[in-house]
Amino acid sequence: MKNPKSLLAYPYLFAQQVAKTPDNLAIVFEDEEYTYKELDQLSNKFQLAATKSKASCIGICIDKSPQAIAAMLGILKAGAVFVPLDPEYPADRIAYMIQDANIETIFTQPKHQQILEPQIDRINRINSSSDGNTIKWIDCYNPVSEAAEYSCQAIEIKENDLAYIMYTSGSTGQPKGVQIEHKALATYCYADIDIYKVCESDRTLQFSTINFDIAIEEIFPPLLIGSSIVIRPSERTDSLIELSSIINKYQVTAVHIATAYWHEWVDLMVAANALIPKSLRLMVVTGEKVSTKHYQHWKTLCEKSNKKDVLWCNAYGPTEATVSASVFIPDNNFNADNMPIGKPLKGYTAMIVDDDYNNLSPDETGQLLIGGPALARGYLNRPELTDEVFIHVTSNGETQRMYKTGDLARWLPNGDIEFAGRIDHQIKLGSYRIEPGEIEVAINKHELVLESLVSYDEVDAKKSLIAYIAQGENTINIDDLSSFLKQSLPVYMIPTRFVLVSDFPKTSNGKIDRKALPSPESSQIANSSSYIAPRNPLEQKLAAMWEEVLRVPKAGIHDDFFALGGSSLLAVGVVSRLITELKLELPVRDFFANPTIASQAKHIHEMLKAENIKSDIKYDNVNSEDDSQALRDRLPIVKPDFFISDNHKLFGIHYKPPVISASQSRRHAVLMCHPIGHEYARSYRNLQQLAILLAQAGFDVFRFDYHGTGNSEGSTEQMTAEQCSKDIQVASEFIRKQSQCDELSVLAVRLGVPLAIQAQLENIEKFIAWDPVVHGNTFIDLLKFFHHRAITGIKRYRKIRKDAKSHQLYGHAYNEQKRVSFEKLLLNPDHQKTTTKSVNLITSKGYTDNEKGLTQQIPDWNYYPTEDDIHWHHIDYSESAFSSPQAFKVIMQILSNEVDQNG
Repeated sequence: MKNPKSLLAYPYLFAQQVAKTPDNLAIVFEDEEYTYKELDQLSNKFQLAATKSKASCIGICIDKSPQAIAAMLGILKAGAVFVPLDPEYPADRIAYMIQDANIETIFTQPKHQQILEPQIDRINRINSSSDGNTIKWIDCYNPVSEAAEYSCQAIEIKENDLAYIMYTSGSTGQPKGVQIEHKALATYCYADIDIYKVCESDRTLQFSTINFDIAIEEIFPPLLIGSSIVIRPSERTDSLIELSSIINKYQVTAVHIATAYWHEWVDLMVAANALIPKSLRLMVVTGEKVSTKHYQHWKTLCEKSNKKDVLWCNAYGPTEATVSASVFIPDNNFNADNMPIGKPLKGYTAMIVDDDYNNLSPDETGQLLIGGPALARGYLNRPELTDEVFIHVTSNGETQRMYKTGDLARWLPNGDIEFAGRIDHQIKLGSYRIEPGEIEVAINKHELVLESLVSYDEVDAKKSLIAYIAQGENTINIDDLSSFLKQSLPVYMIPTRFVLVSDFPKTSNGKIDRKALPSPESSQIANSSSYIAPRNPLEQKLAAMWEEVLRVPKAGIHDDFFALGGSSLLAVGVVSRLITELKLELPVRDFFANPTIASQAKHIHEMLKAENIKSDIKYDNVNSEDDSQALRDRLPIVKPDFFISDNHKLFGIHYKPPVISASQSRRHAVLMCHPIGHEYARSYRNLQQLAILLAQAGFDVFRFDYHGTGNSEGSTEQMTAEQCSKDIQVASEFIRKQSQCDELSVLAVRLGVPLAIQAQLENIEKFIAWDPVVHGNTFIDLLKFFHHRAITGIKRYRKIRKDAKSHQLYGHAYNEQKRVSFEKLLLNPDHQKTTTKSVNLITSKGYTDNEKGLTQQIPDWNYYPTEDDIHWHHIDYSESAFSSPQAFKVIMQILSNEVDQNG
């Protein structure tokens, strides 16, 4: 790309590097490698697709991958603006970002498109500001056809053109888009290369998601110097210290990670007596305050590893300054109590001022302002906020455009800057800048909340979000509130602790008196209602570790670590403490398999015995029956029952909500309509597990055996499609009466779907069709195929056994009447639409070619594709039970109204 008018446009700078080092390795991802020439060619495909789309802003909804990086480059080459969209965000948040940035084209992976498309389309349709444009989704694995010409013409890109928009938390309740221009990006890249001494031989780890600005410094500077980017593998390793394992395996030289993750990594290396990886030369931590205790541990690790030459840096900077604005590099003698944030980077300026924007002397604390060409243009569609924080300040006769960071700081005598907290109530948590106002807006939407205030609690450099809730005369269940927030907020913005009060104390001018609020120690955590105290020293030790790592007031022995707000990163924190205090290396995978203190303590006790490790921490006085009872208390009340259909007793099982959650009953019943034949056997255990999960969530669930199957009376040969539909009708009436519920929904699987539709059920709240059989005749053909393969595959006879032409199909009786009745079945939703409030389709990839028209055949159904391929049509899997965790999750969300319907 030759474009001398755009010397500071990133595509021109990247083209120069491609021409200089075409054969250098640019990207390493698992078993894939791309040279600079190959990355350039891949990005040309995205450039062509972006150019054809004629969109000014293009979304990127892609996991960490070479395609994500190529998409960024291709969009920039097309003169367009890329907007990272995190697929883990709630759909309405993503929809807001799409509408705010006027995005009409999104590069994505099929798995994300399938989940997000129907929800976003519906949100766009009902949003009054929507102009009705349809989103164009482009598969990142095939952005243009193979026949397309990938040699793209250069276009003029000016240095003040936008490069990307990065969304951050907003105080008004919606995220705000920070607009970064090409000149700002280039300024930052060269400052990064300068301060970190980036060289051609470097291999930088791309660890962050692309919607967090650490990813910008991981990707863009290295590609201007001819070095390599190593993308973090998608699969987790079994190694005790995963980050060290990745660095060693791929010979990574440069790592940029969030401070919280670095703290945990240091703890783990110290506890395991491990060495710093030999290849590492640059370690950059960023995002929040560094614990100087951890830095001293790091220095010790460097000495032990003979790695005194590792360049360690503490970086500071808001997204509004592109990435980092200042960096502190401690000398060998550093031993202060606080870690400074250093001096401004090359091309950046900084001022510390009073309320009137006068410069302050060293040691005086004031607001930190940042200036220079790397500042953002401002906030998208927010001119009033842009004018508020991007100001012009005159100092020593010179006027500069500066950004008001909202951070307090002071100059140190040596010219470094020391961070001193926030002017406002903005929170820095795990490298995210969080506006508590956005969380408060989400909380206040709950019908029982009168008022809210979000703050944080900090101990030993660890912070937890805490929400104060004014509930008046209402009674708020914090579990329900936490689930409510998950519908609109990303996980990192959901408070882990809650303090409920009748009303807030106020100051004389009517503002909330923060000093008079209850202590955070009185806070509650979600799922804490079933708290059971530790019973022995080992459980007490584990509880203390959990409480320290999770920052919760108490952890019960049957609480789930991940339900308390745990993550894989926090699990590492517990593992490192186990190494230090018990001299035991608990693999992280074992932690995931034992997510409660009771089960973890038992597992650790067995490990200690097996490894002959002596410990003063006793594990005794445990009544295993108590643990069993605790597990039983979480199980539904299971009641077998019989009901009459056409003078035959049919067998069913009613799953009622557990006693401990009976008060949370939703008064909502779910009728399960099973598959038949071999597919019934495949799905039985998993539908049983799903019934348990739904009952634990407060639903009444009913499963039953059709006429002549399982424990029901009748002849198998007389089980026609009409008889099965009649059984479904009777079963629906039976569960309505037994449960006394206000609502009834139907979950039907495979052949159960057309059977349930044929039953013409009335007043159904939700109808969920899971991997439906579309045509009955294709199902019978499938059975014939399986039957023939099974017969011809028998080897114990001297000759291949011939089909006996009996009324058998793959081990089940099918006389002519029965076969014809099932062949006539057709997935026709017309009647069901008139009697059901919502009809929902969830499906895996298990469809034969003649069923590919499924989505076109039933366009008015809410469509939720899943990644789980159950292989219904593959004979090698026909006797294997399936597992579909994603489908379970979607079913739960649909029934709980936690997903947006698109019908």
